[in-house]
Amino acid sequence: MPHLIFEASPPHEAVASPGPEEGRLVDACDDLGAPVPFSCRSGSCGTCRVEVLEGERWLDSPGDEELYVLEQFGDPPGRRLACMVQVRRGEGLVRLRVVEEG
Repeated sequence: MPHLIFEASPPHEAVASPGPEEGRLVDACDDLGAPVPFSCRSGSCGTCRVEVLEGERWLDSPGDEELYVLEQFGDPPGRRLACMVQVRRGEGLVRLRVVEEG
């Protein structure tokens, strides 16, 4: 799995390389104590929206369900639901910014 960098406010950055396997971003967030808030964990509430700043190629494309929820929030391209993202295998870098309401 690529190196994962999470940015949030107040300034906080968690950096880790969980291992060579691919896997769900939500699991990596749990393992790393990443500052991504989760509520439903099933792609329906939008709490875990993140903006992909770098490394989109290391993430599987969003499915119809994820795209539908993002559309309901009016999110621009480049935003994802962390609970739905599958991270690909490889040695790269993924930089994500937590989407904050307000």
